Amino acid sequence: MRPTILWQGRPSPLMHLGLYLSCVFLLPFPLALWRYLQVRTTRYTLTTERLVCEQGILHRTSDEVELYRIKDYTITASLLNRWLGLSDLILVTSDQTHPTLVLRGIIDAHAVKELIRNQVEALRTQKGVREID
Repeated sequence: MRPTILWQGRPSPLMHLGLYLSCVFLLPFPLALWRYLQVRTTRYTLTTERLVCEQGILHRTSDEVELYRIKDYTITASLLNRWLGLSDLILVTSDQTHPTLVLRGIIDAHAVKELIRNQVEALRTQKGVREID
């Protein structure tokens, strides 16, 4: 059975607004373009079983974390990001390759966190998984 997509998102390009504005006055345009392409080629997909993070301009990387491995959640936002309604969602996991996973520039990160949390709890109950530290 194929997992159902519960949420899909990308980082907001506005999270680098300061960089874009400084490029108008100080920095070269290619730096701002490169950063914009990095943001636009990043995609987060939450399914009923895992969280998939795809990123890369020239070299594409796709990382998957099983939801039942997520242990803790933190939401952070700079002053500018708070004004823009953006936050970073930091997930602490028991995954060997990605013990900390950061979803950057997420709109309404609190709702996304709750969606992930509810799915983690449902999956742990369904599979009978208990996290031991």
